This record gives sequence, C-alpha cells and structure tokens, in this order.
Amino acid sequence: MKVFLTYTYITLFAISLAQQTPQFTQFTFNKSGYNPAASGSNINAGYEIISGTRQQWVGFAGAPKTSFFSGSYTFKPERSYKRWHNVGMYVSQDIMGLFSTTSIHGSYTLHLPVLKQYVLSFGIYAGIQQFGFNKTAIDKNDPVNIKSSQLFLAYPDFIPGMRFKNRKFIVDVSLFHAYKFRRAQGDKQIGNKSLLVPQLYVSYTRKITLENQVVIVPSVNLHSGLTSIPSAELNVMAYFAKRVGIGSSIRNINSLSGILQLRFAKNITIGLAYDYTLSRLANTAPHTYEIMLGITPLFQELLDGKPKNSIAKCPILDF
Repeated sequence: MKVFLTYTYITLFAISLAQQTPQFTQFTFNKSGYNPAASGSNINAGYEIISGTRQQWVGFAGAPKTSFFSGSYTFKPERSYKRWHNVGMYVSQDIMGLFSTTSIHGSYTLHLPVLKQYVLSFGIYAGIQQFGFNKTAIDKNDPVNIKSSQLFLAYPDFIPGMRFKNRKFIVDVSLFHAYKFRRAQGDKQIGNKSLLVPQLYVSYTRKITLENQVVIVPSVNLHSGLTSIPSAELNVMAYFAKRVGIGSSIRNINSLSGILQLRFAKNITIGLAYDYTLSRLANTAPHTYEIMLGITPLFQELLDGKPKNSIAKCPILDF
C-alpha cells in the first residue's frame, strides 16, 4: 500500500508539472490557440472557423489528447484607417492521465496599424475552466482521492497576448495561467491544490518568397514555465501555388514531425501532422497524430501579396 501511495503522489506531481497547456505541431495553422492577439490578423477574413484534434503517444495509457474549436469574426469601423477588431470564442478539452480540463473562453482583439508598415495587435481570452479528476482509477482510501473533487468549475481565467507583424515576419507573445494558479475553486480542489505554473509562449515566423509561387515559412516557438528551461520547436513549411503546404518540425530534439496542408475551394484548409518520438518513449508509443480543418484565410494570409481591400489601402499591411 505504501508503494502504491508513493507512486500515486509521484504520478500526480509529475503530471502537474508537465504539459499543462496544449501543444500543436501546426501552431501556425491554429495560431489563435496560442495567442488571442492572432485572431483576425487578416483584415479581410470576416468569419474564421478552425477545429482539430491531437492524439499523442498512441497506445500509451493516459497519453494526452487535445481537441479544440474556435470561431471569430473580424470587423472594421467604416471610413476608419486606424484600427480593426475581432471577437470570438475558443473551446478546448485536454485529457492527460487522470486529469481532464475543459475550457471556454471569449476573446477580443484590437489591431493597430503603426508606421504604415507594421501592425501591433493586443488580445485577451477571458473564460472558465472545468477541472476533472478520475477518482475511480485509484484506491478510494488514498489520501489524494479523499482530498480531491471529481469535477468542478474554476474561474475567472485570463490569457493576454500581443502580436507584432509586417508582410515578412510575425512575433507572438502570450501568457497562460496569468491569473489562475491552482486547480482549485473555493473548497473544491485536486490533490493538495495542484499548482498551475504560468506558461509563456513566444514565437517568430518569417516569410521567404521564391520564384514560381513558392513560399517558405520558417517558424520557431518557445514555451516556458518561467522557472523552467524553455521548450523549443522549429517548424518549416513550403507552400506551392497557394494550394499545397508541405513541411517538417522538430521539438526539443525528441520529436520529429511531417506536415501536409491542402486548400480546397476558396478558403477551406485541412492540415495533417504526424509526429515520431525520438526519445526512449519510442520503444512503446512513438506515434502522434494531429488533424485540423478550417474555414480560414490561412493560405491568403501567408501567400497573397496585394489584398483586394486594406484598412490603409496599403499592400504592405498584408502578411
């Protein structure tokens, strides 16, 4: 029994300090999943809808699984050349071992053209989270079980973000768990009020235009728990004729990925990613799959040179 209790505490502690926020190989596709300031970056987008799912380490019991849905609408004041806005919502669910988290956030983003060549954006998610703990998976007499609630709501939750961009590059910064630091609400909690470490995301994306309608888009995404060593992911995509995107990604030298993105009709995009684990976990569960589907201006935002309409009538504002 003592061994079992020790194992339980170690497991809970390890998960609480490990992946606490979603991670996606196609982070340039699901840009608003990392940063609310990214919503509505393309002024001509109108409605944008993206959904997807990611299953890590297929075959490994309790492996993380993430699903999400986002929808937003971009609008600009008539005869205004100084700003535009975006409002939307983001819904996600993460299941990791004994833990589950369901989040519902509303978003607002303000985009401000500056110096006629750059756009500075500020956004915020505000919402609630539902924390769950599978108490049936461990001994009912375990102290962790006794102290933990099976399901409860936690609020409020805020995620602020900022984006700075022009036609050739994008810098994103966002902070998760900016206010809610524990899996607890009132007298309801999981374990000994499991810690939620603030998570900082910083990414840089570059666009390199070649001949024959080929565009190379390298991106780097840094993720840190502020007090921990940052996790780094390098992603390189090549887009052909505004229809097909092929790329690869590497994360912390322990995961190598392949990516395929296809554009149908005018603005329907599907993205597929496969990750192969390079660490010792490859001996048991090396495979991770990810799929995303969006009604989104992804390809226009990455590839188009001159927009039909710009808030400042200046093609340099279109990434």
